[in-house]
Amino acid sequence: MKMEDNNMKKVRRFLALGLCVSMVLGSLAGCSSTKPTASGSEAGGTAETQAAKADGNTSGGSSDSLEGSHVFMFKSTGNSFGDLMFEGFDEYMKGEGQNAVYKSPAETTVAAQVQLLDELITQKVASITISTNGDTGYDEVFKKAKEAGIPITSIDSEANPEYRVTHINQAEVQDIGSNLVQAGVLITLGVDYPEDGDMKAAVTKALSDYSQDEIKLGVLSASIDTPVQNSWIAAMEKELADPVYAGKVSPDLDKKYGNDDLTESTTQAQAFIAENKVDCIISPTTVGIAAAGQSLKSANSKIKLTGLGLPSEMQSFMPAKADEDAFAYVCPYMMLWDVIHLGAVAAASTLASLDKSFDGKAGSSFTMKAFRDYPEEKYEAYQSGDGTAVLAGQPYIFYKENMVEWISKL
Repeated sequence: MKMEDNNMKKVRRFLALGLCVSMVLGSLAGCSSTKPTASGSEAGGTAETQAAKADGNTSGGSSDSLEGSHVFMFKSTGNSFGDLMFEGFDEYMKGEGQNAVYKSPAETTVAAQVQLLDELITQKVASITISTNGDTGYDEVFKKAKEAGIPITSIDSEANPEYRVTHINQAEVQDIGSNLVQAGVLITLGVDYPEDGDMKAAVTKALSDYSQDEIKLGVLSASIDTPVQNSWIAAMEKELADPVYAGKVSPDLDKKYGNDDLTESTTQAQAFIAENKVDCIISPTTVGIAAAGQSLKSANSKIKLTGLGLPSEMQSFMPAKADEDAFAYVCPYMMLWDVIHLGAVAAASTLASLDKSFDGKAGSSFTMKAFRDYPEEKYEAYQSGDGTAVLAGQPYIFYKENMVEWISKL
């Protein structure tokens, strides 16, 4: 897959992100405060609303009652990735005359989400869109929601197919896993992000005459049972099974888990540094990559970094000018996707399921109205494991040629 081709196709769409991003500018993982944006409703509203978002308790309405509201629940409060998804979800819902609320637990646990879900069902919310904290432990509360006529849509991290309408997939799992491994290997070898975007071809060429010690990759993930990160790790391991890596890159990933917590992620990053067994850390979580970036920079470590991150949170650890030496920085390049648009797709899917025009079965579809710089678009559910998913986009590479334009936008 040629990522640069995808980048160019996405640039026009991504420019809309700069108009209204409500996000966290903490020096590390971006999980301590939110930055108010310039304009009113498009940017997420007043300072009071922004403060509520930081607490994971935002309501678009003036009433304390949540009856009839559409709930967006992330893994926990204080995570800019979830905040940005809610921004898109909320904006699309408001455009359709609906009320959206942001309800996330303080702790990144299944039990905390289940307790909150139970309360929301009792309050007769209209729908629930959720990024789960684990594979199991939700069936009883999801069954209760289903019996109450409350549709469940999962996003980012999958919910049990038996109880969800569908899953909103940010990008193909294997694409993400493969690209992360390819980036980790190229960065270890000191190879810049290829101009044509074809990292696999660049890896094949770079490894063809490589005869030094076997390259070792580490992974700093969220929790040990978070579905989405585990699926990406499995995809990384599948990529490493490709013969092109045999004898040159270890098929075994050194995995550590920071539970999407700044302090714990920093501790795990420091463990990588102390052990000094890996050449590059891959962190498929915005909290983890920012924590690792600061840890590696502070320690002046030779270990490099890549993963999934927000440019604003990673600007201190990455090159921002085309003429800079990318390898003078901790993280020469990384990737992510349009997080705000992802939330909007989930909102469109939810509304379509409620008006019975979309049932979530493979082949069923819904039309999402124009959103920011995105034109009206049709999305079709496809079979994904025991359930279905809707593909919202593709990974986007951030590197020295484009970082400067994204720091203020995402």
